[in-house]
Amino acid sequence: MKSKLDKMFESDFMRLPRPFIRRFNLATAVMLSEIYSEYTYWKERDGLQDGGWFYSTIENMYYNTGLSKHQQLTACKELQEYGVIQVKYHGMPKKRYFKFNMEKMSELCADFQLYSNHTKECFEPVFQHSF
Repeated sequence: MKSKLDKMFESDFMRLPRPFIRRFNLATAVMLSEIYSEYTYWKERDGLQDGGWFYSTIENMYYNTGLSKHQQLTACKELQEYGVIQVKYHGMPKKRYFKFNMEKMSELCADFQLYSNHTKECFEPVFQHSF
């Protein structure tokens, strides 16, 4: 019989690829994973707009990730600079919309395939922070 903890980890969890943490940082990796989760949610429901745009509020993202508004903005800036997402605001009240650059996401995933043995030395080229 499964414990409540086992059930929790099976049902209400976030998929967070470790290479995302190694490439960015924990908050940015969490943000990227949650944005992708929301992308798949809208895609499965035919809710993507104008070539792949979808919205997610700061409040919703906070509820799902625990990331503050400041952490979200910082993570979004880093992901935009890397080129994996675009962000825009529009509507009344303003809503935050995201769009993935799938080509850049594919490049990101391909880069991680090169470093599949998960040793620190293999990830050295993508480390941004010193230890």
